[in-house]
Amino acid sequence: MNPNPTIRYYGWSALSINTNQGNLFFDPFYRKYCGAQWFSAKDFDSADLICVTHGHEEHFLDVPDIAKSTGATVIGPRAVTRFLRRRTGLAEDKLITIDFDAPLNVPGFTLSAFKWQHRDINLVKAMTKAVFQGNTTQLAWAWSSATNAPFYAPYTGYHVELPNGTTVLNYNEGFNTKMTDKEITALGQRFKTDVLLAGMQLDFVDDVARGAAALDPKIVLLYPPHEKFHDMMGAKSRPWSEFAAAVKACLPEATVIIAEPGTAIDAVTGEVVEQPVESAVA
Repeated sequence: MNPNPTIRYYGWSALSINTNQGNLFFDPFYRKYCGAQWFSAKDFDSADLICVTHGHEEHFLDVPDIAKSTGATVIGPRAVTRFLRRRTGLAEDKLITIDFDAPLNVPGFTLSAFKWQHRDINLVKAMTKAVFQGNTTQLAWAWSSATNAPFYAPYTGYHVELPNGTTVLNYNEGFNTKMTDKEITALGQRFKTDVLLAGMQLDFVDDVARGAAALDPKIVLLYPPHEKFHDMMGAKSRPWSEFAAAVKACLPEATVIIAEPGTAIDAVTGEVVEQPVESAVA
């Protein structure tokens, strides 16, 4: 058995950090969505902690059920924990509101939160456009996002210190043109990062590269948070290999991995220890 912590990707923005002292999940999501499903609820049974990055539905909708079935504690900004308490009935003692200005010590991990900028999404405009164009898929997404999740919760990244001293930073979807160089540089100065978890999408190749360069990690795990959603909506992303090549050009000594659902890596060496799985839904 590998004694080092491991990091596994489950599709969408769902990731886990697995250690001998506990298992932390980001944005666990498993349901059939946009024609894809790689995992089921049982694959998240080991969750001790759940960190929510923001309130968009593909980051949020399965969090309440996983928290209730596993007894995991959910961590997030106040808009997230308030929604979970009021709308889903999660117990107060299973919710922790994280402070952006102070580290949080929980069993097995030290967490720090930071804010990042999301690419522009106007929910009202999206719903109006969907109605006039007769786009039922987009309308269903916009309506579900507005009613079933805390859509306007702050966009939250997490820096995690593991029991062995390894540090992991999950920037989620923050690699885009909205993030300024000043913001990214300040983040790199604030946090030591051994492993960077980086969402890659659309045309934000240069933004992923400049973010990775500022954070200067040893290992970069690139994952596509919206591949299937963008396919359904007719939006195209640059090839994943371009993202990896851009990061490698900035950080030639770093190990760069393109994650597919099921990919797991050793958080110390960067070695791939589990291979991807196939989607169960065509």
